[in-house]
Amino acid sequence: MTRQTVPSIMSPRRHNRRFMPVVLAALAIPGWAHATMARTLPTAAPPATAPDMLGSTCTAVHGQMGLRVSLMFGMYRPHGKKITKQEWDDFLRDTVTPRFPAGLSVFQADGQWQDRETGRVGHEPSHIIWIVTPQIPDLSDRIAAIRQAYTTRFQQQSVGLSITAGCSSF
Repeated sequence: MTRQTVPSIMSPRRHNRRFMPVVLAALAIPGWAHATMARTLPTAAPPATAPDMLGSTCTAVHGQMGLRVSLMFGMYRPHGKKITKQEWDDFLRDTVTPRFPAGLSVFQADGQWQDRETGRVGHEPSHIIWIVTPQIPDLSDRIAAIRQAYTTRFQQQSVGLSITAGCSSF
């Protein structure tokens, strides 16, 4: 830690965020502000930004920056008929795997969602496919094809999607 003299409250310089509550309290107590402002307070070096920390950590573990794609599939058709294990396995084999042959993970989950038409909250078994991939030129096309195929084949309103940046090492 370094020590730094705290600037005057009227200074145009930006204040340390940890110090701001002290400034506000000082304004509420007459006579205390001047003495408090003249003291030196410990301050930490500015924290590294999240991308810098992630990048350096990723390099340290011999990883690569990439994307984590999560696709969320409900396992019931609109009128309650369950999508069978064979139907799911066929969809995974014929539609998903050819688009991401390098690998993926499938998780079973209990899904909850709000019906867009009725507003009711529904519950159903679901599958989550988790794909870790570098940014590739046709990534959005691959994802869109999977989502479209599922919604069409199984009469779904949507397939959930979440994409986050991250570091992966295999």
